[in-house]
Amino acid sequence: MTGGREEPAAQLYQITYRGPDPRPDTRVVEAREVQAVIAQASAHGMQVFVRPYARPHPPKEAAP
Repeated sequence: MTGGREEPAAQLYQITYRGPDPRPDTRVVEAREVQAVIAQASAHGMQVFVRPYARPHPPKEAAP
């Protein structure tokens, strides 16, 4: 039991694949997946850009 505490959110990264297609493919992955993404892209001769990604915060409700 966690005692009502929430687990910390995993760090996310935005991955942009650059290949022959002029439109880059962008995805968001967890930190534990970044190494595998880079290895897979490298094996296929693709370039990737990795940037930290922050989750958007939901808009706050207006106070009456």
